[in-house]
Amino acid sequence: MTIGRLVVLAVAAGLSLSAAPSAHHSSSAFDTGKKLVLKGVVKQWIYSNPHCFLMIEVKNDAGEPVQWVAETQAPSVIFPAGYRRDTFKPGEVVSVTVEPFKDGRPFGRILQTQLPDGTTLGVAGSPPAASVQAP
Repeated sequence: MTIGRLVVLAVAAGLSLSAAPSAHHSSSAFDTGKKLVLKGVVKQWIYSNPHCFLMIEVKNDAGEPVQWVAETQAPSVIFPAGYRRDTFKPGEVVSVTVEPFKDGRPFGRILQTQLPDGTTLGVAGSPPAASVQAP
């Protein structure tokens, strides 16, 4: 095999490996032993790949509004658990159980939601979260 063919083969192999999916997800930012129940007003629901995001306004202990962002998996993963493009509507009041960021920023991973009609949705592949502390 010539040097030219080896270079082409090496470049092709490198390109195919760089296109392969990688494990970029980590739970290290989340306090996985802690669960918060956030009750707030839906501001926006982004139902999109690679993650879906729910923005809600929650009142803190002083009664001041805090904008929380709660993430979950891609639509194809959460669809079996009942999540749809129109699950959350701006202005609705919902309860969301999250694993919060360890550093205290208002960001968390969705474990369960309770919709205004009382319907409870978990996350595909995990059972609904138990009731826990309020923020």
